[in-house]
Amino acid sequence: MKTKLKLAACLLVGLTFSANAQKTVITKTDLPANAQTFLKTHFAGQEPSYIIKDKETFATDYKVQFTNNIEVEFDAKGNWEEVDGNHTSIPVAIVPKTIASYIKTNFANTSVTKISKDYKGYEVDINNGLELEFNSKGSFLRIDN
Repeated sequence: MKTKLKLAACLLVGLTFSANAQKTVITKTDLPANAQTFLKTHFAGQEPSYIIKDKETFATDYKVQFTNNIEVEFDAKGNWEEVDGNHTSIPVAIVPKTIASYIKTNFANTSVTKISKDYKGYEVDINNGLELEFNSKGSFLRIDN
């Protein structure tokens, strides 16, 4: 009986937090300054289809969708967390130099189609179907498929 009560309490807490999530459509000028600079640098001349601000209980993040299906996700401070080309190449300048060099040396004639980063490091998808993992300094760790 106690476990059922605990489970019910956990579900209620989870529902409360998910009910507090708010997604709103915003404009480029509503993005944090870092995100605006990133978009001007890497996507100059491209207008987003839409930008969503996702405000949750403990975090806020932003998702920018372009007409060519490239998606960019930013944290609350406007730092990029993920750039997803949805199986098309993303701008090479986004990829840290050590990672780009590793890919050029070991996987010639491929391009990066997705990159995401967190406190542990980077995950990089290349157009031959491989997913590569790198540490936070850009050193290769493993192929993850």
